[in-house]
Amino acid sequence: MTTNCLQRLWLRAIAGLSASVAIVGVGRAVEPPADTGPSAVVATVGTVPILRAELDAVLQRVGSAGPDASAVNRPVQVQAAALEQLIDQRLLRAEIDREGIAVGAAEIDAALGRLRAQMTARGVEWTAFLAKTGRDEEFLREQIALELGLDKLIKPRLGPDAIEAAFTKHRREVDGTRLRVSHVVLRPDVGRGDEAVLECLRQAGQICGSIVRGELSFASAARRHSVGPSRLQAGELGWITRRGPCVEEFSRAAFALAKGDVSQPFTTPFGVHLVTVTDVEPGRLGLEAVRPQIESTLAAEILRERIARARSATAIEYAPGVPHFDPAAPVEPGQPRRVVVEPAG
Repeated sequence: MTTNCLQRLWLRAIAGLSASVAIVGVGRAVEPPADTGPSAVVATVGTVPILRAELDAVLQRVGSAGPDASAVNRPVQVQAAALEQLIDQRLLRAEIDREGIAVGAAEIDAALGRLRAQMTARGVEWTAFLAKTGRDEEFLREQIALELGLDKLIKPRLGPDAIEAAFTKHRREVDGTRLRVSHVVLRPDVGRGDEAVLECLRQAGQICGSIVRGELSFASAARRHSVGPSRLQAGELGWITRRGPCVEEFSRAAFALAKGDVSQPFTTPFGVHLVTVTDVEPGRLGLEAVRPQIESTLAAEILRERIARARSATAIEYAPGVPHFDPAAPVEPGQPRRVVVEPAG
């Protein structure tokens, strides 16, 4: 696995812990924290603080608001996702230190030089690149050090046996398998906010129960309840692969099913869904043809496991008034996450 590939991978893996799921807020007005200055501590990971300036910088880079906007003016869901990303980075740095992994200045210089060369080859001026992405060289050096450290942390765990096991586990996702799927989709009233999403999830759960108990066929459920155009075809969407044409959340849910299974309710940008697999066309690609995908999948799993283990062993405290995901609620792809805000005093 190349370093560039792993760099993209770990960023997706970290962001995916919060971005790949629907998010439900607290559903009430949030009192801003008393201290909103850049040096205010928004969370502590072990003994290491996260400052509000760091949170504002992440939010600025992802483009959720203009450069002069304060984090407290962003939606609570966006604040929570950004803070979780910072916490995961702290945990991963601690994991790298715990393993005794060192990254030298020469390695960082070389990686920074390669990035400069890539920008030059694309005709992008270096200062313009930094300005556009909201970064400076000090930040890039810190990120590169983390990425190189993760490369050293993960690579030894990508041995032949582990790759073979991962291919067996995920084969249907990468070998070209096609699924014929049908779905029921419910669309929340966006004007009603989070409560509308929860209401659709409850309704979808009731429909799912009726299907599983044999009280209603999936086709009848689609014709009766679905709001998408596929309801005219009893929910039939046709054939899909793991990488398209559906959005990631939908494909992930479908490929977790065997033929005839019905999913639990899950969310995508298009609404709340139930999906069933009506037919399977097995793929024919072998391991060597899909090795890079399997390496990326395995590395992402290793990263998620390390983060989850580090979270369970590390005290994480949130400052009053700072929105964050409920640490007591498990992360389940396609399911809403609750944002909580601890009251002051």
